Amino acid sequence: MRVFFACALLLALPRAAAADTLLQVWQQARANDPAFAAADAQLRAARAAAPAALAALLPHLTIAAGAGPQKDYIAGPEFDGIGFEPVSETEKIGVSSWTTSLTQTLFDWSALKTRTAAGFAVRAAAATYQASLEQLNVQVATDYVAVLGAAADVAALRDAAGFFAAQYNDAQARYRAGMTGIIGAQEALAAARAIDAQALQAQQTLVAAQQTLAGLTGDETVQASGTLPDHVALPASYSLDDWLAQAQAGNPTLAAAQLTVDDDGALVAAAQGGYLPSVSLQLQHVQTDQGGSQGYSDFGIAGSGPGNQVQADNSVTVQMTWNIFDGGATHAAADRAAATRDQAVADAATARLAVITAIHTNDIALALDEARLQAARAAAAAAASAVRASTDGVRAGLVSEDDLIADRQQLLSAQLNLHEAAVAAIGHELALAQAAGSATPALISTLSAILAQPPGKDPDHE
Repeated sequence: MRVFFACALLLALPRAAAADTLLQVWQQARANDPAFAAADAQLRAARAAAPAALAALLPHLTIAAGAGPQKDYIAGPEFDGIGFEPVSETEKIGVSSWTTSLTQTLFDWSALKTRTAAGFAVRAAAATYQASLEQLNVQVATDYVAVLGAAADVAALRDAAGFFAAQYNDAQARYRAGMTGIIGAQEALAAARAIDAQALQAQQTLVAAQQTLAGLTGDETVQASGTLPDHVALPASYSLDDWLAQAQAGNPTLAAAQLTVDDDGALVAAAQGGYLPSVSLQLQHVQTDQGGSQGYSDFGIAGSGPGNQVQADNSVTVQMTWNIFDGGATHAAADRAAATRDQAVADAATARLAVITAIHTNDIALALDEARLQAARAAAAAAASAVRASTDGVRAGLVSEDDLIADRQQLLSAQLNLHEAAVAAIGHELALAQAAGSATPALISTLSAILAQPPGKDPDHE
């Protein structure tokens, strides 16, 4: 057995033939994300409701028209001042009429406050849309970096597997040549076996990360390109007060929560407007045209003639409507609106606490990440130097093969620690950006460019 199962499996792992940058994956995820689509629909619905609220305060012009035949017959005694006389009348006419009304609201507190609430609702929906977008940005970037981190671990294990396989073969060759004992080969075999469990776990982690990314995009063939950077450009250092100020000014979740409070507060006032009168001005024109014949009969004397007639009426009316008693409906509506507003106030307070906690947690984590990354890079560099020295020492017979194996195991451990530190630092940076309200598509574009840089290039620290 010259190459062991786990080593062979790692060495044979395929590399992505066609991969996507973070920006490309984000574009796919944005088109596929149902939460983002729901936020977009909510925004469009709020925008459509705003004109309806305004319409209640604008002039309303209505026109009504009708036409039809009319036939009347009246018969009976009629008092003429002296006595009663038998009289009959007939009328066969066609009647057409039309009415034009112009109504303008002069005062309606409920309509005014409903209009105010509609404005808040549009702004709240826009903030929710932005919050949904930032949540998607962070989720895509986090899952993408997780794939790169898992891929980096697999690559490190692949390199270690190849090293130990070569070391085993070299030790076997030296043993057969009588240059050394069998212990070196056995040490290499033990080191290779130790990688087996790590190799399987790394493969499972990579597959799971790739499936998570595929779930975001809806594309099972999506592949992450680029490499996990050894150097991570951490955000500028701010005080906690500065981060909190940025969040208060730019976090869309906080903005949406506060605007929802304002919206619900306006709806409380609108419900309370049911206690107040409404005043409107109405201008109306009514015109009726009739044509046909009329007839009458009085003591046997009958007559008939045309029944043509035109009637036009114009009116100007100021109307006040005051709901004096409605069975408690107005009171119930006001109480319900107040309860909804109180819930929104509590939700806004919960959102603020969550943002404050996120800023505190991730600000501290980033401060530790910087020191951790420096230590991990230094450890990896020292381990790599030790491996090179041990390799030369084994060839010269100055050090034992188990020393080389120990140094190579230390290098693998340092590489895995560096990958973990880089993934954690990027995750904390993304979480802090989301809390501060700066996890925008521009951040995704910048991070995509960083991840697409060749390995070993140190990005600018800005």
